Amino acid sequence: MVELSAKNGLNRCPNCGGSDIETDAAAGKLKCKYCQTLFDAATDNAAGGMESLKGDTVNQGASDIIPGEDIVQTFKCPACGAEVVINTDEATSASCHWCRHIFSVNEKISNGAVPDLVLPFKITKEEAIEKVRESVDLNSPSLLTEFRQNFKPEEVRGVYFPYMIIDLNSHWTSYGEAQKSIGDTSHPPYQYEEYNISREFDLLVDDLTVESSAGRLNQDTYVNSNNIINAILPFDTENAVAWNANYLRGFASERRSVDTNSLKEVVALQAGDMARRKIKADSPQYDRGIHWENEHLKVNGSKWKAAYLPVWLYSYKPENESRIYYIAINARTGETVGCVPTHGTSGQNIMARHHHEDETRFEIKNLVAKDDLSKTDKSYKKEIDFRNDTRVIGSLSHGREEMLGVEQARFKNGANYTHASKSSGSSFSTILIIIIFIVFILLALLLPGGSGGSGSGSSSSWDSGSSWDSGSSYDSGGSYGGDSSSGFSYDW
Repeated sequence: MVELSAKNGLNRCPNCGGSDIETDAAAGKLKCKYCQTLFDAATDNAAGGMESLKGDTVNQGASDIIPGEDIVQTFKCPACGAEVVINTDEATSASCHWCRHIFSVNEKISNGAVPDLVLPFKITKEEAIEKVRESVDLNSPSLLTEFRQNFKPEEVRGVYFPYMIIDLNSHWTSYGEAQKSIGDTSHPPYQYEEYNISREFDLLVDDLTVESSAGRLNQDTYVNSNNIINAILPFDTENAVAWNANYLRGFASERRSVDTNSLKEVVALQAGDMARRKIKADSPQYDRGIHWENEHLKVNGSKWKAAYLPVWLYSYKPENESRIYYIAINARTGETVGCVPTHGTSGQNIMARHHHEDETRFEIKNLVAKDDLSKTDKSYKKEIDFRNDTRVIGSLSHGREEMLGVEQARFKNGANYTHASKSSGSSFSTILIIIIFIVFILLALLLPGGSGGSGSGSSSSWDSGSSWDSGSSYDSGGSYGGDSSSGFSYDW
């Protein structure tokens, strides 16, 4: 194997030293355009080092101007609004990879920020075509006839999409109530033990990957289904290399349009989801669930890197519909997610998302756990009231309206994250919850043994003088999930 040589942090040919290189996806290597040598790229995104992070470190992109960078231009699509990066040295004409609009020179705009990292394509176009073909069942009776007739998998396109890669050094604290079943659980009333619990630990996150295109962060999925770009995560970002404009040869790319400050709340929410999921996994004894009264994330340090990640994209827009449908392929792992038009439905996988709470690398250290029995009791319900240990509030598809819509003004740094109903669907859900709650109360009053509050539990040994800081930024005003005492907050 030929060793990779590097100069000024750039990938260069180990044979002739040239920087005019491209990706050879079929070989899974880089290729020198001058001497045709194949070689492996050296990663520029080593894992680890989160514990030493203090404050915000933001990489500014490639410090050296690489030959060919001045011919990379950005075009504003008048049809769908996308900002598409084109290598004008190779392309005399170009089209939008979202809606296929043909660009003219008059639509060129100032170029966006150059990323720090790029992850080269690994899946070839031939492999991508086959994956697109396999993802669509042309014999399905629910498939829109127009789509079936115009389906052309060979039109799949390679696109580099902009993401932020974030390392995080943070500290998590949470306290609330938890319940575990005791005795016979086959029929009501169910007996249980209730505990006051707290968890405190350092949360170290490695390469949390978040989209950095405003159009997909705040997207109505009932108009556009391009959130599937998020659903094909994770990428093997640890193998990303230093930015080089030559990687764009033969591919389209999209301009980054979101800065770090705009993404901090998304990062905080997703880190909170990881902490919550980890606690749940490590506390299987609480089978009736946990109600967290307060959760707080303190960010001690972070490191931000802008990156281009590779995607094979197939798009389709029906003649009489505003929504554009897509099939996306992770060009590193081959993960494929598609949303295609069907009769009488909004399309398959319309709400697909990245499961960041399970698929992001992270670890916890210096765990301090506290579990104090407060009472024993019985109930006709199988779960604790206002259970919230399973919630995921950092989802870019399910949660985007809550995070980045009209709620954004009320979810501020250090403030309590609150949930509000903003649509008829949300209002209906709230009314339904209230009705179910009233029914449970009536059952508890009418059925034998349903007094609900006369348990024989021991008095609590909860220590009010614990390590919880009474002067912290916990904000118990507002609600998430129906209980006025529950809240998530963060300090950056």
